[in-house]
Amino acid sequence: MRRAGLLGLGVAVSTVLGLPAVAPSASQSALAKVEIAVSKTGFRPTHLTLRRGEPVQLVLTAADGEHCFAVDALRIEKRVVAGRPTRVDVTPDRAGVFPFYCCLESGAAAERERGELTVSD
Repeated sequence: MRRAGLLGLGVAVSTVLGLPAVAPSASQSALAKVEIAVSKTGFRPTHLTLRRGEPVQLVLTAADGEHCFAVDALRIEKRVVAGRPTRVDVTPDRAGVFPFYCCLESGAAAERERGELTVSD
């Protein structure tokens, strides 16, 4: 019961201060999600297709250590730690084919940890 009172207080404070009440918008709750697994054997899936101007949340997971997800053309570089999902919100602003890769690897391992992101109009 006390919890409900505190939630009501937050709305009242927002109203008194002239701030809008915060609620998830329809676009936030309807955000498309794409799950990507990364491991020493590579990314799964290795090919992603998105549409220009449409927001998507990438959910990256790793089970075998620390990795990275980088897309230079979209200015994305995120660490992916084992056991903890990494979320990246992306709204591509141009069409094209963009490589993604693990920025922590080199040599033969770097060649395995690559993929392509295709953005269509």
